[in-house]
Amino acid sequence: MMQRIVEIRPVNSIVFVHGSGDFDVPSKSFEPKVSLVAASPSCLIVGLFPEIDGPTQLHIGAAKDVDPGWPVAFAGTIETPAHALIIDTVDEELVHRQDVPSTTTAIKIWLSDHRWPEHVFIGID
Repeated sequence: MMQRIVEIRPVNSIVFVHGSGDFDVPSKSFEPKVSLVAASPSCLIVGLFPEIDGPTQLHIGAAKDVDPGWPVAFAGTIETPAHALIIDTVDEELVHRQDVPSTTTAIKIWLSDHRWPEHVFIGID
């Protein structure tokens, strides 16, 4: 998988990472002052740099290729029953779509800052 860098400024300064179709948004467990990543078995919410302050660069690719060498903010799996991983916004703007070989996909997230990340690294395994 080739690394991709996308610069975005989405409404609410978040993106969703999910497996397409029906997914459970973990909105009740998303507490940005505690962690910028909230997870359910089928969806992640990832907090970004505040949209009014500037863009966030998303670095998307295989975990070994995008690993910036920092401690991970999230490492786990997400259900991908349609063999696709989707990254989109509150407005359902598609940021990235990746075909995956399994119905469960390992994901790692790294943030350049625990409060105001200008760079978010999304590793897909």
